[in-house]
This record gives sequence, structure tokens and C-alpha cells, in this order.
Amino acid sequence: MNFEKKLKKYNKTSTGLLVGIILPIVGFCLSYIIKTRGLDISFSSYFQTLLRKSPDKMDIIVFSMIPNMFLFYFVNFRWSMYEFTKGLVAVTLVLCIIAVISGL
Repeated sequence: MNFEKKLKKYNKTSTGLLVGIILPIVGFCLSYIIKTRGLDISFSSYFQTLLRKSPDKMDIIVFSMIPNMFLFYFVNFRWSMYEFTKGLVAVTLVLCIIAVISGL
């Protein structure tokens, strides 16, 4: 069975929604690891930075969305998983709207 046939079973909007929700969480955890290396900042205070007005807030949101953008390239342009892409883009749009509203 080749790679493209294996991917067909994941070409569902619901799978795209689920992965689109999980990847920003992974991106947030990665941003915590990268941005706080060498600093004495707890995970909860880093999360509070995301909720409060902070100069780093937009940077954290964008960093959290990078895994979704990276996956979008592959599922849309390389593997043509258009149903999966619908779910991924829907979650990314909601996150973008939240980022814009929270930046006001």
C-alpha cells in the first residue's frame, strides 16, 4: 500500500479539526521551552502572559500557530487532503480571529 492510499483514511474534516486543535497546544508548549530557556518562569505564569496584556502575547500566539501553518503546506499542496485541510483551516481561522481581537 503506498503512502497516498494510507493518507486517504485521514482525509476527514473531523480529523483536521482535531489535529488543528492539538497542534497549537504543542506549539505553545514548544514556545514555552524555547522562550523561557535559562529563565525562571513557571508554565502557569507563562500561560498567564498569554491571557493578560503583555508585549509577548502576540509572539506566543503566532508561535503556537506555526505547526498548523507547517502542516497546511503538506496536507494541502503535497498530499491534496482537502477535507482535512478544511478542518485545519477552520481552527486556524478561529485562532487568528482570537489573536486579532485580543490584540485590540
